[in-house]
Amino acid sequence: MADYCCDQMQEDLERRCAVHEDRSDCPDAFIGRASGGYGLLIHDGGSSMIAISFCPWCGTRLPERD
Repeated sequence: MADYCCDQMQEDLERRCAVHEDRSDCPDAFIGRASGGYGLLIHDGGSSMIAISFCPWCGTRLPERD
């Protein structure tokens, strides 16, 4: 079980859409996991993200992921 900095971060990262199989296709998903950390999903038809270092909801520094 993963540790989250806040309830909003947990809710977003655990959200599963009944319509979109891929989180990057779902307009309700804001955060994505990448090998180097976390990012804001760019909903342009691809799987691009903008890397972030802090939680957009609570401001906590996010850990880097392996």
